[in-house]
Amino acid sequence: MKAHKEAHLRSIMKAVSYRLLASIATSMIVFVFTRRIILSLGVGAVEAVAKMFCYYIHERMWSFIGFGQEKHPLSSLPVNRPLEEKDMEEVKKKLKELGYISED
Repeated sequence: MKAHKEAHLRSIMKAVSYRLLASIATSMIVFVFTRRIILSLGVGAVEAVAKMFCYYIHERMWSFIGFGQEKHPLSSLPVNRPLEEKDMEEVKKKLKELGYISED
């Protein structure tokens, strides 16, 4: 189970890295068919920008869809402020006592 949602920057970086790889493949395919390097690079560049935008939108839309995600059992507890380290240790200790987490 994930304890947090995916950040926007992570979605952007995933989109960029994937699109670079995929656009290189597209450029190579266009070159094989046309034997024109400038056309191949142009198609790859335009395709990269357009599909990065599409991927980012797609990724962010999926962050609102619960399909295939498990809800963390503690996520429904109302918390007024972030847990401090000492509080986190207390929570871990209590969860160990109750048998929810192992002793490692």
